[in-house]
Amino acid sequence: MTRSKWTEKKITAMLKEGRGSGSLADYMPWIRVEEVSSLGRMRRVWSAKTGRYCHLLSDVEFRLFLALEWQLHIIDIREQYPLDRNLTQDIARSLGIRHPHYPGTNIPAVMTVDFLVTQVVGGENVLVAYNAKRDEEAEEETSILKLEIQRTYFEQIGLAHHAVYHSQIPEANVANIGDIREATLKPNEVEPRPGYFASLTARMAMEIGSADPKISLRDYCNQFDSRFGASTGVGIRVARMLMHERILIPNLAAFDLTAEPLSAFLVKSQRPQLRAVGGM
Repeated sequence: MTRSKWTEKKITAMLKEGRGSGSLADYMPWIRVEEVSSLGRMRRVWSAKTGRYCHLLSDVEFRLFLALEWQLHIIDIREQYPLDRNLTQDIARSLGIRHPHYPGTNIPAVMTVDFLVTQVVGGENVLVAYNAKRDEEAEEETSILKLEIQRTYFEQIGLAHHAVYHSQIPEANVANIGDIREATLKPNEVEPRPGYFASLTARMAMEIGSADPKISLRDYCNQFDSRFGASTGVGIRVARMLMHERILIPNLAAFDLTAEPLSAFLVKSQRPQLRAVGGM
């Protein structure tokens, strides 16, 4: 559905299409990047966790998405998730707040929360809502009022809701997470030969724990490339694949992971089981 004027007919058509329904690879966000204008940079980002391209409408959404996706206890992320319009209108009336309308119309907007995530807590699946905001929005009346409607909405339906501002998201952490996730195999990517990266990750996982702990990750990976006849940069990609698999555990706060000595990394011999973890 391309950009067009909002009408009740359009909203009904989107609901029939399945917008805001499904989970993981079957989820359809209420809003897609090609349908809106945004002050930030919009992205369609492939996520191995959800099995689909996720639609992110700003830089701060992208940064929060990286932080959420990295968490092992988060097992699904649904972006641009629509809220029940009847309930948000009732809440706005009860709060004495004008409900958001689509620009140039008298049509009440379908409000969306940036992310509705499913996380495992004590063996149970729990839904948690997140909004990603720029710091300056903390002083904007329109943003504050929308958040108040959403805060009350999720309180009434019994779900936790968090507003996360961009200064609260550690810059180095999400930059490293971005580099790590970029190393993973992409849909339809052709390897030099079948199983190429699986073979190299197995080799590195076996030997990196016994390598010189004083050598930097960059130098170790350069040597790895030479020893196995790989192109320059392959070793770094393999190391990042191991980080993504939580076999090589990095300090995400490091300014440059490739410059860190191997002693700064924890090496695990087996892939981790799903568990609740805190922080990034």
